[in-house]
This record gives sequence, structure tokens and C-alpha cells, in this order.
Amino acid sequence: MQPIASEIGRVMQCVCDQIPPAYPCEGDKVVFIGIEMNGKLPGPVDHFCKDLNPTRTKGVAFYVLNSTGKTDGLEGIIAAMKANGVETYGKPLGIAVKGGLFKKGQPTDEDIKKALAWADEISKM
Repeated sequence: MQPIASEIGRVMQCVCDQIPPAYPCEGDKVVFIGIEMNGKLPGPVDHFCKDLNPTRTKGVAFYVLNSTGKTDGLEGIIAAMKANGVETYGKPLGIAVKGGLFKKGQPTDEDIKKALAWADEISKM
């Protein structure tokens, strides 16, 4: 997760933080949220997203890392954010990261380039 988040932060010249963040979102145009998940949204991300409102951010864009690249499991939180007046920008990006039995997978340079291109498109919305 960190290599992609760091590059998006560097290229977009924005703050890169963990969830829950060290500072509150206030008046942000878009919040990029990277998640490692396989069908179930992690609790801290769920709570953070449910607390978002238009004063804090206009919209959110999700990217998901897992072994399959599927983004299943975001439907509920997207609906909850929409009910709070927060839009979801673009289609969530899924990135398949292969790991081993005892080793966590890392995104490749191609994965990072793909995420940067996706973030650039989102920033133009």
C-alpha cells in the first residue's frame, strides 16, 4: 500500500497519511483511499469513511490491493458516503499483488504507474 500512496502524495503534492489520519480532512477536493482487502472493508476505514461529509471532502477515490485485483466489498461504504453527501470519483481501482506463503506481495513499478494514471484522471474530474 505504502509505495502507491507515497507516489500519489508526491505527484499530486498532497498529504499522505494512514487511516485514521493524523489530521482531519477539511475542505479537500478528493481523498484517495488505498485499502488492502479481500471482500471486507477494514474497520478503521469503514469508520473513517462513514464520518466523511461535504465539509471535510467533496469526494473519495478508492484503490484496492489484494491477490485478485477485485474491488468487491465497497458497495456498502459507497452508499453510506453518498447518503452523507460525499461522492465516489471514478471506478475503484483494483490492483492484484501476488505474495508468497510467508511474504507479503509488493506492487510493481507497473502497478504504481497504473495507479498514478488513474489518480491523474480522478484529479481532472
